[in-house]
Amino acid sequence: MHMELRHLHVVLTVAEAGSISRAASSLKIAQAGLTAQLRRIEGGFGGPLFLRRTDGVELTELGRHVVLRSRDLVERFDDLLVTARKLAAEHAGTGIRLGGVAGSLTPLLVEVVRSLLPTHPQTTHIERSADAVLELVRANKLDLALVTEFPQSPLRVPEEVDYRTLVTEPMLVGIATGHRLSGRGEVRLSELADEEWAVLDECYGGGRLNLQLACEAAGFTPRCAHFGVDPATAAELVRSAHTVACFFPSGQDLPGVVLKPIVGNPVHRRVMLVWQRDCEAAQHADDVHAALQRAYQERIWGHGRSAKLAATGLTVAAS
Repeated sequence: MHMELRHLHVVLTVAEAGSISRAASSLKIAQAGLTAQLRRIEGGFGGPLFLRRTDGVELTELGRHVVLRSRDLVERFDDLLVTARKLAAEHAGTGIRLGGVAGSLTPLLVEVVRSLLPTHPQTTHIERSADAVLELVRANKLDLALVTEFPQSPLRVPEEVDYRTLVTEPMLVGIATGHRLSGRGEVRLSELADEEWAVLDECYGGGRLNLQLACEAAGFTPRCAHFGVDPATAAELVRSAHTVACFFPSGQDLPGVVLKPIVGNPVHRRVMLVWQRDCEAAQHADDVHAALQRAYQERIWGHGRSAKLAATGLTVAAS
């Protein structure tokens, strides 16, 4: 008899069930048919694999050897299928190409897509400009991406690109715990007229302009001294007590820094999920959007922050 992988599955099923009748039920075949097939398989291995008893079956010494090696072979074959399919998907271009602008929750998008589509290989591309991301999506070089839009800097979304709003986030001011305004529930921009500002890289492409316009409306021009910094560097500058910085909600604690909403919420951004209308990944856009909202709410609104953040103007878009 020519032995095949399916025969090993039969042996493993009988061994795990401990009974030919239970194994037949699991395999959805007649008990008589399984008994006959098992005899042929045992003939192929050269001897009995099971001792038949009134209450079931028991592995022989040969059977234990076959089952042990069969499990290893089946697991390795299953691994071969997974890795081969991933490699085939990469060469066929069926992987998911993700992207976003700096500070746009792109890591959350990566996490969500990996959870929803675990068999799809992923690549991630970060740009500083939302326009650059939109062009990559339009040209079908990215499948799903996150971009941010500021009120005074509206995006020009290409006709080939679809989008859905994920959340509208307020800009918060980070000040040192010992700052003169640290005890306030919210602050006015005019109260920060004499401060030096650190502008995060995620404010590139409209954030800095919107901050400057809001400050000018409050009667001063902000003294932006530190540009393109990451949140950790901005927090370190703030802790020095000589700098304030603009942050967006992240769900992460910044020791030594308190985040304060600004009266009137004059600076905010809209985070949008975008995708190429005709790309294969478009079929997953609704599911990704819904999962992103759940993940965002868990990360940002969790841990007792809900009431505090609701007062800042943070709004999650309707599903």
